[in-house]
Formats: sequence, structure tokens, C-alpha cells
Amino acid sequence: MLKIKLEKKELPFAMAEEIKNLRTGISFSGENLKTLLFTSCTPNEGKSTIALETVRSFAELGKKALYIDCDLRKSIFNSRVLEGRPKFGLTHFLTGQCDLEDIIYRNEDKEDAIYFDLIPAGPISNSPTELIASDKFKNTLKELRDEYDIVIIDTPPLASVGDAAIMGAIVDGSILVVEVGNADYRLVQKVRDKLAASGARILGVVLNKVDKSNKSYGYYKRGYGYGYGYGYGYGHSEK
Repeated sequence: MLKIKLEKKELPFAMAEEIKNLRTGISFSGENLKTLLFTSCTPNEGKSTIALETVRSFAELGKKALYIDCDLRKSIFNSRVLEGRPKFGLTHFLTGQCDLEDIIYRNEDKEDAIYFDLIPAGPISNSPTELIASDKFKNTLKELRDEYDIVIIDTPPLASVGDAAIMGAIVDGSILVVEVGNADYRLVQKVRDKLAASGARILGVVLNKVDKSNKSYGYYKRGYGYGYGYGYGYGHSEK
């Protein structure tokens, strides 16, 4: 297996603790919950950071964890790579240009002895919806589900394109990342309904970039109908 090294963010203590809480919430959301989809309403809500940190958190427990970048339209995965250069990605595999083992990379943090696997998106596709909806993708996800303890799938914002809704029907659970003050309440409801209509099991919402000094937030699940909410107070802008 080829090795790469991703940037490792130094998380504020509060965010690191909330990532652990999110991991616990996922673990207690049901038996045999292994494939999870992360999406958002709009870009730059912190979805990819939350997804990657959740994978890392499961790896810290010794779980065999996999992160899949399924943003086949506008991936920023390569900007996070510090060492190594992925040759193949998901679009290569789904279009028959390589084998599955060619797109799985190992991220190693030797200082903390934390290891988890990653599948990059690959080149931007002209037909991302068709690739995601293909039997090859569905069968591959089933194969990976048997291979790993946890599989986190990072998808494009659902208000922009419908890829997450397509995948929501074939994963064990879905999580929506919402940035405080970024998404209109009605838009969040629309995205939630779109995800639910696909047959997705919505596990919860992650409320991101919360100002922890604002006491009106805290444990947040107002009106969205999700099982739990987390506030991170995280100010960095990510996809």
C-alpha cells in the first residue's frame, strides 16, 4: 500500500473534545454502523475537516478506518497532502483505469502512531453523478464495508448537487455539517428533506464554528429533527 502524509491540524482543545463526543455519538447510534456520509448545505462549512478528524479519532482507538473523498466535482484533497503524490483516485477506478488497491493510500502519523487509509477523488469527472450511482461504486462500498471498521465518505454540499442524496441511500448513516450563521434555516430544512427523501438514515447535525461565548447555542438541535448537535467554536474556513 502506498503511503502519503496529510497535514495535521492542531485542534483547539474544545474542538478535539467535541470530535471525541461525535465519535461516541456515532458509536452509540446503532449496531453495525460502519459506512457514514458527511455532507453540508453549502461550501466552506468545515465538512471535510470534520470528516477527516472523525476518521482520525476512530483510528486513535485502534479502529481500521477509511476516508473516501467523494467530491468528484471540486475536491481539495491534494491541497492537504504534505508528502507523497496520489497517482490514482476514485474516478480512475470507477472508469476502469486501475484496480481498487491502486487507489487506497495509508496516512501515517509516526509521532502519534496513528494510521488510517484514504481514497482520493482523483481527477474531476465530467459525469460524477453517473459514477456515484453506478453498480461498481455500490459494490465497492459493500466490499470496503466488510474490510474496515468505519468508512467515512466526504461528499459535495447537498444544496448544490445531489450526489450526497444518491449515496445516502446506500450508506448506514448520514451526518449534516452546518456552519453557524452560514446556512439559512429554510435551506437546512430543504437539505435535510432532500437527504431523507433518498432513504438516508440521518444520524444528526454537527453545528460548526460556534462562538462558545454565546450561551444561546450550546447543545443544539432546535427544529432540525436530528438526534444530536455539536458546537466546535472552530473559526478556520474549510470545504
